[in-house]
Amino acid sequence: MNGVFKALSMGLLAGLIFIQASCSKEPPSPKPAVVDNGRPETRSIEAADSIGYNGKEIRHKLDKALDANDATNKQMEQAANQ
Repeated sequence: MNGVFKALSMGLLAGLIFIQASCSKEPPSPKPAVVDNGRPETRSIEAADSIGYNGKEIRHKLDKALDANDATNKQMEQAANQ
């Protein structure tokens, strides 16, 4: 009986050590896959998500409008310099 108890306690001890060792390691944190191609001045518009709007879509549309405005201004400056 003493040998059975010793084998059982060693098995439990080995199991506990294995469980503790496998649980103590933290998995590596995933790298953020955030690709932000928008303008820095329109980042705060994404906060519209908190009030029920699609902030990313609004920001995307505003970025496109600002880019179009910049292109028009550049064309007007080039025309004025000629």
